[in-house]
Amino acid sequence: MTSSNQQCGKISPFVNALCTKYPSVNFLKVDVNESPAVARAENVRTVPTFKIYKNAIRVKEMICPSQQLLEYSVRHYGT
Repeated sequence: MTSSNQQCGKISPFVNALCTKYPSVNFLKVDVNESPAVARAENVRTVPTFKIYKNAIRVKEMICPSQQLLEYSVRHYGT
């Protein structure tokens, strides 16, 4: 995410709601401007980018997903 990106600003409250709705899932927000090393290491070129890991393995990557796809993916991989 970046604080200046309009799409990030729009989806951020929804991600916050997902954090509350799925407390057993660990959510991490990374501002690519504040943590460029993380962005490089994760090969993030477009924001917002969402990556889902399960047992330390990336199982899903989404760039600018719809709220429906994001929640479906969290629910699907979070169980």
